[in-house]
Amino acid sequence: MSAREPIRGRRPWLTAPFAVLGGWLALPARDARAAEKASLLARPVDAIPDDPDAPAWQQSDVLEVPLAPQAVVKPRRYEAGVKSIEVRALYSEERLAVRLAWHDAQQDVMKGAVQAFRDAIALEFPYDPAKGIPFFGMGERERPVVIYQWKSDWAADNPPDVDEKYPDMAVDWYPFSTRSASEIAEATDYGKSGGDKAFITSWWAGNALTDPALQSKRAVEKLIAHGFGTLEPVPADEQDGESHAQWKDGMWRTVISIPRAQEAFSFARGKTVPFAFAAWNGAKQERGAEKAVSTWYFLSLEQPTSSVTWLAPVAVVAGVFAAQMAGLRKLRERAARRGD
Repeated sequence: MSAREPIRGRRPWLTAPFAVLGGWLALPARDARAAEKASLLARPVDAIPDDPDAPAWQQSDVLEVPLAPQAVVKPRRYEAGVKSIEVRALYSEERLAVRLAWHDAQQDVMKGAVQAFRDAIALEFPYDPAKGIPFFGMGERERPVVIYQWKSDWAADNPPDVDEKYPDMAVDWYPFSTRSASEIAEATDYGKSGGDKAFITSWWAGNALTDPALQSKRAVEKLIAHGFGTLEPVPADEQDGESHAQWKDGMWRTVISIPRAQEAFSFARGKTVPFAFAAWNGAKQERGAEKAVSTWYFLSLEQPTSSVTWLAPVAVVAGVFAAQMAGLRKLRERAARRGD
């Protein structure tokens, strides 16, 4: 046997380390593709970008979520105004942000008319995931859900009121609004110094839906539900959702940012939490229970990539390659001694 024969017989094994390296590096991508139909991986960032089109969002995992009309309770819908949404997620040390994008040919806000309805979207998760997964339709009595709903008319540059819909209308004078007799009072005027918000009864009673001070600060409302018909907002001082949205080219792109630390649990790395979604198309007169909904999907926070993640497979390859070379040297030495 010549010195080259053992080398030829073992030459295919020289490619093994590179196959190991390639498989190791490709495994996360394969896993992500296999899971993206039901789950989403939130990517870590130093700071969550305000711009829904920021590059960080384009580099994140993506989940396509189909929606169906809510047909369990009345009033029902039999055709969804929003057919699907694209979901992406990023997280920082303190907050988790979810970007929701969906097609909507018309930008709708509630412009002071009873027949006008807003575009809106919401994300939902269990109040306490440790108690199990509740019914995705507004939760259950013993297993409530937390809902963050973004509303297109909140935090608007020009908050919609009746005079935005009917700019030349004639009105009575309301002395407790702080406005003069020749001016049209805005809802926010009643909360100013000298005003009296008791004349907007629901605001005075603490209803966030008619609190223009709260609505001017944020476009996301945090709510709790224990089943259909139980939805209620958390107090104004506990409203912690933030958002940035834009409508462009027939599509809404909305970022909803929430604290990772919730009342009953935290969005921790390695923890998987159920998520569901709902959407309202104002042009289709959708509001309240008339909406498009999803079933549960699953969100988890990606572990930050460390240098060990990349160095470990390289070290394995180097070790295997070194061992093979040492073995080849011994084979050559043996062959040389036999030849002598």
